[in-house]
Amino acid sequence: MTAPRLAPPAADVKVVEELLRSLDKGTRALQMYLPNNPVYQRAVEQMGEAFAPVWGITGQLILDIEESDILWEGTSVLSTGGRGDGLAWQLYKDGLRRLTLTPGVESEEIVRFLEVVNRARRLAADASDDLLTLLWEQEFVLISYAFVEALGDGIEFLQESAVREQVVPPGAARDEVATARSSGDTGLAEIDEEDSTPYFLDDAEIRFIRGELDEEYRRDIRLAAIDALLDILETVADPAVRREVVGLLEQVLPALLATGGFGTVAHILREMRVINARVPGLDQELHQAILSFEDRLSEPDILEQLFRVLEDGGVREGDADVGAVLRELKPAALPTVLAHLGRTLDPAVRRLLGTSVDDLVRNDPQRLEAVLDGPPSDALEPALQAVARLRLQSLVPRVIAHLQSPQDAVRVAAVQALAELATPTAITALEGALHDPERTVRQMALQAVLARGGSGGAQGKIEHLIFGTHELDLERSERRALFEAFAQVAGAEALPRMQSLLEPKGLFRRSSPAEVRACAIYALARLRTFEARMLVDRFTADKEPVVRAAANTVLRDWAP
Repeated sequence: MTAPRLAPPAADVKVVEELLRSLDKGTRALQMYLPNNPVYQRAVEQMGEAFAPVWGITGQLILDIEESDILWEGTSVLSTGGRGDGLAWQLYKDGLRRLTLTPGVESEEIVRFLEVVNRARRLAADASDDLLTLLWEQEFVLISYAFVEALGDGIEFLQESAVREQVVPPGAARDEVATARSSGDTGLAEIDEEDSTPYFLDDAEIRFIRGELDEEYRRDIRLAAIDALLDILETVADPAVRREVVGLLEQVLPALLATGGFGTVAHILREMRVINARVPGLDQELHQAILSFEDRLSEPDILEQLFRVLEDGGVREGDADVGAVLRELKPAALPTVLAHLGRTLDPAVRRLLGTSVDDLVRNDPQRLEAVLDGPPSDALEPALQAVARLRLQSLVPRVIAHLQSPQDAVRVAAVQALAELATPTAITALEGALHDPERTVRQMALQAVLARGGSGGAQGKIEHLIFGTHELDLERSERRALFEAFAQVAGAEALPRMQSLLEPKGLFRRSSPAEVRACAIYALARLRTFEARMLVDRFTADKEPVVRAAANTVLRDWAP
C-alpha cells in the first residue's frame, strides 16, 4: 500500500505561492512592455529574487497544471478562482500538464519560457504552431514539461520532455535534420508525406474553441490597462512613478463613471485598498492619495455624474456593478444620495439607492440624524423613509418634530415613519396628527391609529372631530371613516351617541344633517349588536334619500 502524501509545511507553500504570483505578474509585464521598459526590467528582477528562497527548500520545483490551479506536492500555489484566464488556464488549455524547473532557470530561461507562453496566447486559431512546438524550438536545458497529446475518440497520452544533461547549441536539431537529408538518409519521415489532419474536431471541441474566441473578443481592454497601472503602482518603488500612476487613475475615475464603467471603478477601489495595506514603503503623501480615492467617489460632483448615468438608463434590475460602486461610498455621501433618491422616479434606481442609503446609515447613524435636524431639503423625505425602513426607534422624537413641517409631503412621510415605528410615543403623536389641516395626513394617521389599536386618548380625539367644533372641512368619505373609527374604538359606548344624532330628544331638538345621520348608520354597522340593528331598521323608510340608502345598504350586508 502506498503511504499517503504528506502536505508540505505551510511556510514552504507560502514561498512557492510568492514565486507563482511573481511569475503570473511577470507574464503580464512581459506581454505589455518592451525589454527596455523599467516595468519589464523590474518584473524580471522580482522573478529572479522569488526563486532564491524556493531553492532553499527544494532542489527541483515540480508543478502540476490543472484547469484553474497550479499544484506543488498536491497543494494549490496559484489559483484563478474559476476564471478562464491566468497562467494556469493558458498552460492547461494548450495541453501542458507538468512543469519542472531546475536551479539556474531564473537567470535567463524562465523569461524565454514566459515570452513563449505569451506568443502562444496571441497565435491565430488556424496557426500551424502551438505552445508545444514553440517550446521545442527553444530547446530548454533547465526546464522540462509534460504535454497531453489527443489521438481522437477521447484518447490522450502524456508526452514528456527531459531536462538535458548538457547544453545543446541552439538550432542543433535542425542542423542534424538538414545533414541527414543532404546525405540521403531515408530514415527521416517527411511531414508532407503524412496526413496533416489525423483527426477532425468534434462538436464539443468546436464549441470550446468558439467560446474561447468569443471570450477574447469580449475581454475588457480597459480593465487590462487598469491592471497594468495597478501593477506598476505595486511593483515600481520610485515615488515619482507611483504619484504619476495615482494621478492617471484619478483622471480615469470620472471618465469611467461617465461611460458606465461601474465594475472597473469598484475594481480600482478594491485594489487600491489592497495595495495600501500590502505594499511597504509608501510615503505619507502616497498613502493619503491612495486612501483619497474612496473619498473622491463620495464627493457631490462625482456622485452627480454617477446619478446622471443611472438616470440615462445606465442601470438594469439587479445590476451588480452599480451596487458594487455604491457599496464603496463613504457615510459623507449620505445627504447627496438621499437628495437624489428624493428626486428620482426610476424604480430600479430607487431600489439601488435605497439599499445604498441603508448601508450608509448602518455605518454612521449620526449622518442621518444630521439630515433630520438640518434645514428642509430634498433629502428629508427619503431620510424619514429610511428611519421607518430600518426601524430606528431612537429617532422617534426627531420624526415627531417633522409633523409640524409646512410641507405636506414631509408630514406624510413622518406619519408613515411613525406608523412603522409604532412605539407608544409614536402612536400618541399620530393621534395628534388627526387634526392636521391636510386631509391626506389625517387619513393616514387615522389608519395607523386604528391599525395599532390607539392609546387612551384616541377615542377622545376622534369624538372631538365628530361632535366638537373645529375648522376642518371634512369631506363625506372622511367623515364616514371617522364615525366608523369612533365605533371601533368606543365599542358599546358609541350606541347612545349615534342614537342621539339619529333621534334627538328634548324641547329644542333639532335633526342633524342628512350626511351626518348616514355616517351614524354606517358606524352602527360596525357595532354588530342586536340593539344597533333594530335602530338602523327604523330608518329604512326615512324621508332623506341618503339616510334611507345607508340604512338599506347596511341591513342588506348585515349577517343574519
